[in-house]
Amino acid sequence: MLLPRRLLLLVSSVCLGASAQDRSQSVFVASSGPKCCDALRAKLPSIVFARGTPEYNTRLSTYYLLQQQELSPTCTVRPSSASEVSLIVKIAKDSQCPFAVASGGHMAWKGSSNIDEGFVVDLRGMNQIDVSTEDQTVKLGPGSLWQEVYKVMAPYNVSTIGARLNAVGVAGYLLGGGISFASVDKGFGADSVYNYEAVLSDGRIVEANKETNPDLFWALKLAGTNYAIVTRFDMYTYHSPTLWGTLSVYPSTSPTTSELFAEFEKYAHDEKNRKDMKAVFLSYSNGIDLTMTAQTNLDSTPLASMSSAEPIMHLEKVGTTHDVVDEVISNAAESTARTAWHVLTTKADTDFFMDLYAMGKTIFESLKDRKGLTRTFNFQVFQKSFIEGAVHGPTYNALKRSNDDLVCIVNFNAWEDPADDAAMKEATDALGDWAEAEARKRGILDDFIYLNYASERQPVYERSVTPEDLDKMREIQAKYDSDGTFEKLWKGGFKIPKKGGGALAGATHHDEL
Repeated sequence: MLLPRRLLLLVSSVCLGASAQDRSQSVFVASSGPKCCDALRAKLPSIVFARGTPEYNTRLSTYYLLQQQELSPTCTVRPSSASEVSLIVKIAKDSQCPFAVASGGHMAWKGSSNIDEGFVVDLRGMNQIDVSTEDQTVKLGPGSLWQEVYKVMAPYNVSTIGARLNAVGVAGYLLGGGISFASVDKGFGADSVYNYEAVLSDGRIVEANKETNPDLFWALKLAGTNYAIVTRFDMYTYHSPTLWGTLSVYPSTSPTTSELFAEFEKYAHDEKNRKDMKAVFLSYSNGIDLTMTAQTNLDSTPLASMSSAEPIMHLEKVGTTHDVVDEVISNAAESTARTAWHVLTTKADTDFFMDLYAMGKTIFESLKDRKGLTRTFNFQVFQKSFIEGAVHGPTYNALKRSNDDLVCIVNFNAWEDPADDAAMKEATDALGDWAEAEARKRGILDDFIYLNYASERQPVYERSVTPEDLDKMREIQAKYDSDGTFEKLWKGGFKIPKKGGGALAGATHHDEL
């Protein structure tokens, strides 16, 4: 849904003929890695894998971000049960072992779910998918990929509020919120989770729901890497025999872009819509500016094109959620990439959207000839109905403040040469800083930062929950991780900032699922 690089590169060819730790922490991790892996191997010999083994190499190769693949944990450990996760946590605590946790490994910044030295808890062996048609629920292991989830659910004619890309993992998606085809009516994916099985920092295995540990249940809907390693997500399903979906690519002309954004703004403020999803992309690839739209309808009713222009590429499908994702949506995504991202939230404003794209051209002008450069802006909507669907989670009060329909804008830049990493990251950050300053000046910026699209430098918790709710999250963290085990040892993801630390206190030292 986010990353139309592969498709855009194909279109382009037709048209032409994805925080560093401080020094002392790095030394600590390096020196403790072998000791920690030995301690794990002594208790769990069959599931600990050293560098160079096929299991270790497969884990590295499945990270979406190529920069993530360049990190080198001392070992990986692949549990298949909550009890094994519990033992791993106890060993890590006893030996003070730094670790990362990976599900699908789709987070788009280096160190988000991998680690140099230390060890990685590879959740892919916990891939339970149990559908109950009687209860209208599904129980999911954290290591399942959404492609697998949708395939298992398809014969039951049901779906759930899951990801729109095949390779995204269950755990990372749900612990950061999760935007789905049905979010306009049902909120984030996390809002359809009615129970969590989770391992706490002392190794206890607990359930969290509205009746049992309700405070933890609330906090886990924006958990990041703070509260627990979730070992099962119990979710509601909804009837969904088929879905209609399409991707259309157009040459980027002023009339086409104006027409698309006029339709997009109309959709953003459509209070009656509960079935449609629409997104717009503005991209530059191989020297060509392109515009793309993605649309779905939950009742399998084809929607009118958002533009009267003739698309230069068009994919369309009526089928199960699995089929639409697999045959249409996933054609818009690279399985791996070198990337840098920045996300912001604004009110709907076509003039700002176009000015943002123009500024991107200016900032990236000196980089435009770098190998494999693709620049993309993706525009998605948080409608009022979407926000109301998130009423039981930590982000609700923050999203509700504007009393308006909002647009989530993610700037995604990809390239091929590792030598360009620093320059591309610097340009992405500069464009993000300009975008937020300009949106604030125009009175359209909303403070919300969507965790799953954020870069490591963005203060997610400081801006995505209200100060009162952030204090509540801190209290819950102190209750369930009283000695700060996960805060200190679990590297990666977004950490809840200390009280009084300032607006950027938690944004620059993230070491996600």
